[in-house]
Amino acid sequence: MSDLIAQLQSISTQVAQDGAVELDSATRKEGAALARSIMVDLEHPGDLIDRIIHQQQPAENALIRVAVDTGLFLALTESSSPLTAEALASKINVEVTLLERILRGLAAMHAVKETGLDEYSPTKVSKAFTSAKGASMACIFGDLLSPPWSKLPQLLKATGYRNPTDPDWTAFNIAFNTKDHMWDVMGSDPELLRNFGIFMATQTVGRLNFLDFYPAKEQLIDGYESELNTGGVMFVDIGGARGEEALEFRRRLPGHPGRLILQDQADTLKQVPVSEGLEMMAHDFFTPQPICGARVYYFRRIFHDWNDALSLKILQKTAAAMAPGYSKMLINDIVMPRRGASSFATTQDLLMMSLFSSLERTEQQWRDLLQAAGLKILRIWSTQGAVESIIEAVLA
Repeated sequence: MSDLIAQLQSISTQVAQDGAVELDSATRKEGAALARSIMVDLEHPGDLIDRIIHQQQPAENALIRVAVDTGLFLALTESSSPLTAEALASKINVEVTLLERILRGLAAMHAVKETGLDEYSPTKVSKAFTSAKGASMACIFGDLLSPPWSKLPQLLKATGYRNPTDPDWTAFNIAFNTKDHMWDVMGSDPELLRNFGIFMATQTVGRLNFLDFYPAKEQLIDGYESELNTGGVMFVDIGGARGEEALEFRRRLPGHPGRLILQDQADTLKQVPVSEGLEMMAHDFFTPQPICGARVYYFRRIFHDWNDALSLKILQKTAAAMAPGYSKMLINDIVMPRRGASSFATTQDLLMMSLFSSLERTEQQWRDLLQAAGLKILRIWSTQGAVESIIEAVLA
């Protein structure tokens, strides 16, 4: 793989130096198409889904959503041989003239492969979107998360181009003509809630888990002391949706001491399958934390949904339950670089702005927020290729 990277870097350097001058228009276009194809070939399916959905290309996202809704991708993937547009139209009950137009668009973005005249086979992209992550993200972004993007310019113009911080006046509110918070809107729609649950459960596919770079045994288990932990709790997954992180903790660290507790809203917990060794507790993290003296209080992708004032409230309610010198808070979230931030991180930041008038925070913003809550950062853990970091904090 290192040889491949070296070759690609050499090609990139050559193109940057003289490609734009010496290559004719047809060659440039052919080279760009080939480069896009190589990118798809190199990507993990989970990363591929993230890129396509998060980059918010309206035409591509619309075509992906139609292909998911109609079962187009699934039909191609399940077929043992290429399918003509006519045969595929019959399978998924779509008018053939319409389907031909959709397939041409999907082929242009490498989501299907043209194997002949009006004949198609699946690609890595189409197979990726038959997965739970791909299908749920196509639906949740199309129905809930994408509409606010188009209203973000309107919101920013109305604020006089001031940084949005009001959770009750967002691009989401404008897009859906509602005064309700996104979580309230989603909670009132069972199908949205179901898709969001699947999305949260699968969004880390293709990404590193925090246990890949955070030494949990040395940092947490080795310091576990039952006499300081009256409830015998090792790990509290706060706002943890379906508990994937707590379950991964149990899987990777078998025989760990203490209890694992998953906390979320009651409606969310109703969708969580019963799992041995994982206790479920309905809890609103804006209220006092009922589990006192646990070894770990864990938050994953929680604080980017809330402005500083509301995030501070969550932190303070949890900090009040922590045992000095023993309990740790782990925050698994993006630490936004001041320079060289990835397109995924910056897109997430703008998405949070659109939905909640909140943000992805820089290291200094994290330090200021935690200090205001009476906490101090021991270390920020990360590694190359990780989307999020682990902020390890204790009572100050």
